Amino acid sequence: MNTKRPIFIFFYIILFGIATPLILGFLNFLHPLFDSFSHFRIHLLWMVLPILLVLSLLHEKVYRAIYLTLLVGFSIYLYFISQPFQPNSAYSKTKTFKHMQFNLNFRNQKMDKFINFIKKNPMDIITLQEVTDEHKEKLEKLKVDGLALELSKDFPFIAQKKGAYPYQAYCNFRAVGAVAILSKHPFETEAVCLDGAIWAKVIVDKKPINVLSTHLYWPYPHQQSQQVEQLLPILEGIPSPLLISGDFNAVAWSHAVKQIAHASRTHIVDGLRWSIELKTQLPLLPFMKLPIDHLLLSDEFEVKSIKVEEGLGSDHLPIVSEIGY
Repeated sequence: MNTKRPIFIFFYIILFGIATPLILGFLNFLHPLFDSFSHFRIHLLWMVLPILLVLSLLHEKVYRAIYLTLLVGFSIYLYFISQPFQPNSAYSKTKTFKHMQFNLNFRNQKMDKFINFIKKNPMDIITLQEVTDEHKEKLEKLKVDGLALELSKDFPFIAQKKGAYPYQAYCNFRAVGAVAILSKHPFETEAVCLDGAIWAKVIVDKKPINVLSTHLYWPYPHQQSQQVEQLLPILEGIPSPLLISGDFNAVAWSHAVKQIAHASRTHIVDGLRWSIELKTQLPLLPFMKLPIDHLLLSDEFEVKSIKVEEGLGSDHLPIVSEIGY
């Protein structure tokens, strides 16, 4: 009896179990279930590499070459999709604004920590998700500066002084809370509520910028694909310049995010950013993270910097960027 046979069977079972969702994740345009698999592409690649190495050592000649070729190919691909953001060496914009993307988490009880952060680190535009009524009550206090007064153009020619974020808009989204846009710059028109998204035109230095904050469902077995299909014709009609950010519940290489980028004529800001910790969802894997919060920009913009900040009471981490326009 071949003593290696049980070992071969054992490693082939593991390889099949890892490779099946990995390969199907590359076919995510065929079915939303495969888009769910693509969430874990990096994790699956890290798992498959040692299996390929072991199988290459167990085999001889031709089969060894095949497994080593796969090992090298997957390693190179993993290297490229894991790269951080690289600023453009030919950056040419003269004006910039600061933007923050953050899913507050409807269970977040540390709103004071978040509010202190955005006071100490002023943003021009903030896109939020999972904003509860309790969160909203605290955020709306940022519209005015307490009892301070300032001159006004209208009678009685005096008004409460504007706070750090005087312009705010919210759209409710299921039980998890609203999507929102906070801004230190005025809105040109009233914000528009969509299914899991809010769209507003913000005037920054007399220049209108379309801003969309979105919160997508998880893919299969949830309704992300149907939600995206409803958003696509609307995104096609929103003019540039356009900034889209939010909790997409999808990775940058997912079919859903690619559809949104194509319809809106935007590009996904590159670089791998681990934006959610899965300690609550996967307590047995406390170090598990996913890169599912994104920033999409039309060609008028250039990103000077983008980084993931420290935790502010949510399972998601805030993403702060400096954008040239």
